[in-house]
Order: sequence, then structure tokens, then C-alpha cells
Amino acid sequence: MKAKYNIIPEYIKVILRKTSFYKKHSLKRKRVVKYSDVDIFLNEAPILKLDYNLKEKPNIAIIKTQESLIGKEYVNPKASWLRYERFCKNNELPYNFLDITRSDWMEQVKKYDIIICHTESTPAYQDMIESKIYILENLLGKFCFPSYHEVWQYENKNRANYLYDYYGLPKIPTYVTQNREEAYELIKEIGYPFITKTTIGAGSSGVKKINTRSEAVKLINSIFSKYGLKTQYPYQRQKDYFYIQKFVDDATFDLRIMLVGDMAFGYYRYPNKGDYRASGAGNYEKKALPEDALKLAIEVRNKLKSRQMGVDLLYSYKDKKYYIIETSLFNQIDTPEQLVIDGVPGYYDISDIDNIKFKKGRFWIQELILRDLIIEWSLI
Repeated sequence: MKAKYNIIPEYIKVILRKTSFYKKHSLKRKRVVKYSDVDIFLNEAPILKLDYNLKEKPNIAIIKTQESLIGKEYVNPKASWLRYERFCKNNELPYNFLDITRSDWMEQVKKYDIIICHTESTPAYQDMIESKIYILENLLGKFCFPSYHEVWQYENKNRANYLYDYYGLPKIPTYVTQNREEAYELIKEIGYPFITKTTIGAGSSGVKKINTRSEAVKLINSIFSKYGLKTQYPYQRQKDYFYIQKFVDDATFDLRIMLVGDMAFGYYRYPNKGDYRASGAGNYEKKALPEDALKLAIEVRNKLKSRQMGVDLLYSYKDKKYYIIETSLFNQIDTPEQLVIDGVPGYYDISDIDNIKFKKGRFWIQELILRDLIIEWSLI
């Protein structure tokens, strides 16, 4: 049965106009579904069974993001918590929803063994969830996804860049400085045009191309001014950090490779004509991925110690190599077909990195990570 969207009712639009959901999505295009009808979407992927003999079943807390439940009966069908819930239901696992934003969150969480969420990509939410996961893991001894290490590097390009440097990973030449005088030196060294980014921002938000020295100087002066530079978030400014990245002018596409356990997915992304940003452009092509790019993504995931990771790569024809653009713990998942080769959906089995094989299958990536988390928890 083909999934059908409901057009957003006017009273729901009133609610959305007060939230970040409204700002991120055009209501003329956006569609929602009734919570009672969401299985039509979820059943686009077969039921995933936990093929593992558990000695005891964990009590699972699923954290909903605030923007995914719209009113009392409508939901964003892309919300990850819907997939986590589906997996729990189909495997008869005890679960409930946890509102991590409440003041009594610490008391409420005591009864759970596993806490899982897909965090919102905003500075306010990231600050909140990072602080609370630190308490959950280090003081309350809870098993969390994301872990503190995983959420610490998520949606923070500065921190991710420090990790790329430490592990010697092949990133696009990138520098992060908190030193104003060095910022002036870096714009001379890296040349024009160059790319600058705010530390938090998904889908190319917060990304700018700087073409001239006058633009660069104005930017630096604003960043290191008393109040800092305005960002896409009205309540936060870019203050006293400068992120500068070389512009790779011969890249015609980038790759998004997603890894969960021993499974890899991915696709090609292309920029719109006259633009340089493939992320957020909506131009995708699903076909076989280059093996050298797959192996690089696996290396990145392993060194960054993330159980789930999306690695964005671009290829420089001049340098004859792939570069890391950035990494992300979470990616937008619209379909259970995140890898398609010759019209066949599936995944790469990367359990043997020297013998990577394509296998058929349709999966919700959120269900795969929850399956792996439960097995990992049972082995502790």
C-alpha cells in the first residue's frame, strides 16, 4: 500500500509557526501523517527481528525530539523515534517515552536500562542533551545512544576537526583558530575563495564562500568583535572562533556514506547548477560506491569511535584522492533504501574489509542501530 501524506490542517500550522519545525520546512510542501497511520510508512521496510538470545530484556527509554510530534495526533513521518518504537513493538521489548526536557528527568530515567534518541540539530538542544548524557553515563551508569563521546563530536565542526587532526585523517585542508591575528595569517595562506562555517549547522546552513580579502577581513572583525557575528540561530553568535576550509574547485560531487555495525550504505550528491554545495540541494544518485571511499569511511568511523556515523567525502581530480568534508552521527533518513545498485536496494557487508560484498535488503537504519545497541548492552 502506497503511503499517503495528510495536508497540514490550519490549526496545526498555527502550532508550527511557533516552532523550529516551521522555520526548517516550507508548509506548502511539507506533509504530515496521523500517528495512527504511520505504519503505512514504516512498513516500507520488512520487520527487523532481534536474532539474538537475550538473557533478560532491557527496559528502553525513547526520547522524542520536541519538533517531531505535531499537535496531539500528527507526526513528522521521518522522525527516528517512530522507527525505534516499531523495533521495540515487533520484538516485544519493554519501552516507554522519556521527556528529557523536564526538570524531573533524573528521577524518571532510573527505571531504564537503555536510553536512545536522535538529537535535534540546534545549539540549545545540543547543549542540553550533552550535559544530561554526561550525567546519565558517568554518574547514573546508564547505557546511552548517543554516548557522551558520540554527542560531544556531533554537530560541532570545531571538535570534529580536532579529532581529524589528532588521527591524521585526510580532511579538506581546514583550520580552526581562536586567535584573531592568526585568522588574518590564515586567509593569506589558504587563498581565495575559501569556505567558512559555523560550528553547528546541518544541510549547508552556516556555510559561506568568501571570495575576496575585504569580505574575509570584515568576517574576522565581526567574529572577534565584542558581540560576535550573527548566525542562523537568533540566540547564538559566532564569537572568537574562525573556521576556514580550502575551496576544492574541481569536485563535481560528494559521497555520503553511512555506517552501522558491519553494514554500509550511501549515495552520490550533486550541487545545483552554479552552486558549490551538494548538502541540502536534494540532488541524489544511488549507485555502487567506490571501494576506496568505503574503506576511508570505515577508517574514519573506527578512529572516531562512533557506533553509527555518516561520512561526507568529496573527490579531487587534481589530487586524485578523497577528502573528508565532515562527519555526522545522524543523517536525515527518508527511505529504507539508502543504497541502491542497478535498481536493487541493499547494503555493503563490511565485516571483512578485504572482501566487501553487496547484499540485498531494505532497512530503517534506526532499527539497525537499536538492534546492535541491545546486543552490546547484553554483553556488558
